[in-house]
Amino acid sequence: MLGPMRAALLLTIAAATLACSSAPKRRAIAPVPKQAKAVVRTAKTYLPEEEKHRAPPADCSDYVRKVFSENGIKLPRTSVEMSRVGSSLGSSSDLRMGDLVFFSGEKVSRTVGHVGIYVNNGIFIHRPNVGEVRMESLFSDYFRKRYLSARRVID
Repeated sequence: MLGPMRAALLLTIAAATLACSSAPKRRAIAPVPKQAKAVVRTAKTYLPEEEKHRAPPADCSDYVRKVFSENGIKLPRTSVEMSRVGSSLGSSSDLRMGDLVFFSGEKVSRTVGHVGIYVNNGIFIHRPNVGEVRMESLFSDYFRKRYLSARRVID
């Protein structure tokens, strides 16, 4: 027969063990493909502080298309067409380096009007204005309100 102190100790240990085993498991992080890293490296070469002699892209989709093309991946010309290629991501928490991120345009709507390339840690790179490429946060008020979806074109 167990004494009351020993029984209480065993119950505490059992409860702690159950609590630990029912804790949520962390998702395994898949390694980022080399081609996705190369796409992001290429995208960064368009930043004004990187390479001054690059021809500026005509618009956001031209920028994304050129970056992917330089890495052997053919994409359609417009952001709307790009929003239909690859595989859809269920949530922005599933984003991985090199994924395409889509936004509505100037007005908040459900229509794709802008595209960028996801870099990491909530940062994406895009061409917002003529002759300008920059990195910004998905979590800024402007882009958080306009975020529509993401697609993975590099497996």
